[in-house]
Formats: sequence, structure tokens, C-alpha cells
Amino acid sequence: MANPRDCRDVQPRNPPRLSTLFMRPLHQILAGEPTLSGLLDRRQRELALEQRVHSALPPALAGHVRVAGARPPELVLVAASGAAGALLRHRTPDLLEALAGEGWQFTGIRIRVQARSASGMSGNRFPKQLDRIAAAKLRALAATLADPGLSAALERLASHGSSASEHDDQSLERQEHEDSEK
Repeated sequence: MANPRDCRDVQPRNPPRLSTLFMRPLHQILAGEPTLSGLLDRRQRELALEQRVHSALPPALAGHVRVAGARPPELVLVAASGAAGALLRHRTPDLLEALAGEGWQFTGIRIRVQARSASGMSGNRFPKQLDRIAAAKLRALAATLADPGLSAALERLASHGSSASEHDDQSLERQEHEDSEK
């Protein structure tokens, strides 16, 4: 038989409620760790520098440039395309002068080009479509061909023709009219 002292009422311990847990912001956690705090400080310096670089560049170019490294004496910038890199290279002396005026001590700027991958880029949002006039021309051409395979292929292609808007039809008719005048 069990000892009555061993069979006392044991209340299950309730897990702490979410409202009683102390949750620290991520910034505080990163700042509290010595190794992570150095990375956080470096990133904040690079963001401040990137804002200064963007303000010294034309807006159209600034959107294609980011800071990759900011360890003096050399600043490393990344351009999103070869064209942006070429424009950035032409502006290097002015950029160094503007940064020196703000207290940044860089003697040179290295520019790397990192073109975005094709998978990350959005392609054509609108699929190519045949309008009614182009579909009718394909059908007329298919009727004149002696090769039945080619004729059938043109008929299939013409069957994918969409009912385009009147605006598209008018612009195509205007183009045909201009072509016939030449």
C-alpha cells in the first residue's frame, strides 16, 4: 500500500503566460553580444554611408548602387548593371569629394558589378498576343500555301489570335496604312 505522504496533491506547474515573458527587441539582443554588436555597428555605418552616397548621385543611378564595404582607405560599391557601373565610374572623383566633405576618409572607390539573376527579374508581364487582323492575315496566307503541314501550322497559330481592343486594331490599321504609302 502506498504511503499517504507520497500521495499528496501535486498541482501541475503552469507554463508562464506570454504576457509575463520579457521579450527584448532584436536590436538589444544584438547590441548585448560583443561579436554581434561589431557587425551591427558596421552595418549602421554602411547604411549611413550608403545614404550619403545616394544623396550625392542622381536618383536614377542611386537606386542601382549599394555599399558592399566601407573600410578606409577604399570604398567598395556594387552596381546592379554594367551601365550603372560605367556611370558610377565617371562620377567617382565627385563622389570622393562629396564624401570627404562629410568627413569620410576614402582615397579610392572600387566598383563591382553584380547583375541580378534572370530568375529574380520580372519578365514581360503581358504575353504576346495576335490581334484579329494579324490572325486574318495568317489564315489568308495559310489558304494560299501548297504545303498542308505549314498551312495547318499557320491555321493553329491564327486560332490563338485574341480579340484585341479597338485601340490595338486602330494602331495596327494606321501602321498598315503608313506601310502601304511607302
